[in-house]
Amino acid sequence: MGEGPSNTTPSEKPYGISNIKASIPIILDLEKLNYDAWRHLFQTHCKGFGVADHLEPPNEKAIAATNKEEWERIDSIVKMWMFGTISESLLQMILKKECSTFEMWQDFEVLFRSNKDAKALQLDLELRNITLGDSTIEAYLTRIKTIADLLSNIEAHVPEKNLVMYAVNGLSRKYDHVASIIRHSRPLPTFLETRSMLLLE
Repeated sequence: MGEGPSNTTPSEKPYGISNIKASIPIILDLEKLNYDAWRHLFQTHCKGFGVADHLEPPNEKAIAATNKEEWERIDSIVKMWMFGTISESLLQMILKKECSTFEMWQDFEVLFRSNKDAKALQLDLELRNITLGDSTIEAYLTRIKTIADLLSNIEAHVPEKNLVMYAVNGLSRKYDHVASIIRHSRPLPTFLETRSMLLLE
């Protein structure tokens, strides 16, 4: 049987990664609520390079069989991948001495999962009560879309018709005419269509 494009063994593969951001373009950040997407990309990357076992509880027998020094070297590489794909503030929060990749992986899980429900409630409340105020229409609609995207990132998807109604309900009186048209349209315009109508107004 012929060899593939490379005869590099799985344990050698991780050494070839010089730019982790090319494989994982997301920077994990508490403010962006992008943990689920980052976690999926990071896990997929580790599986592709044969080091996904470093995200699981250490198996002492497996470590002994592969040479403990080599296992620790690979573990350090996977940790460096993590360091290269998280925000500076998050790095300062979770960085500690003599910590394995698995322990850091668990810390991320606790940090982001415990905060998830409370953050979803907070964002949902903000979205329901959002008003135009002194903002421009552009900034107002961008804020609505940003909050909706943050909610989607934590698996709390907002139906598009709800977004349209939240946007219309928070408008000032000067937009009453177009707001009435949007409310009585059947079917209800999409969020992008609503945006266009309001910008034209």
